[in-house]
Amino acid sequence: MRTLRDIRGLKFPDEFVVRHFFKRGLSNRSGRVLELGSGTGNNLALYAQYDWDLTGVDYDQSALDDARWNLGDASTFIQADLSNGLPALDGKFDALIIPNLLCYLTLAQAKAVLAGLKAHLAPGCEVFVRTRLVDDYRYGRGEMIEPDGFRLATPETGEAGLFNLFYTQAGLVELLTTTLGLAEREELAVRFDNVQAGRRVPGNSDLVVWGVAS
Repeated sequence: MRTLRDIRGLKFPDEFVVRHFFKRGLSNRSGRVLELGSGTGNNLALYAQYDWDLTGVDYDQSALDDARWNLGDASTFIQADLSNGLPALDGKFDALIIPNLLCYLTLAQAKAVLAGLKAHLAPGCEVFVRTRLVDDYRYGRGEMIEPDGFRLATPETGEAGLFNLFYTQAGLVELLTTTLGLAEREELAVRFDNVQAGRRVPGNSDLVVWGVAS
């Protein structure tokens, strides 16, 4: 692990990843954790502090290079475009975190990824998902590609030209329940303003869902 000043990319985990980790007692155990959309490893760094075995998947090779720098070569990082499905994964995982990925997949792609994960989750696997809701600022700002899915025209968020799919709370819960069998579920609405590219961006709206895969 690097010192804070030497870490490349984001330096802190998602605050709700932190809440899930401690409220579900993951600090009192260890195992194998898989993060989809792992970026430079800022979320996995929390698990590393408690001796979890780390696997991260991301499409951006430069982000994965930074993750290896931040977390060390003992961690496993896989370059893959999840819009094409899951890459080959080894064994089963005791925790799954998907904090910022599903919004960038079409519904069909999201269903394929989640369904493919089921065989790789150990009994009682802890699951964390965070994604965008239909009342988010970005909703409708761009070309509609599928229901609730748009190719964004929002340069102020750094996502111009990217596909974003927005969920209803019920729709996301149903998706996770049918694909992962999610039980012991908590649902937390997260609404906040942000400053991006020097501009105040109001009305970010996410849903955090965590529970146990069955």
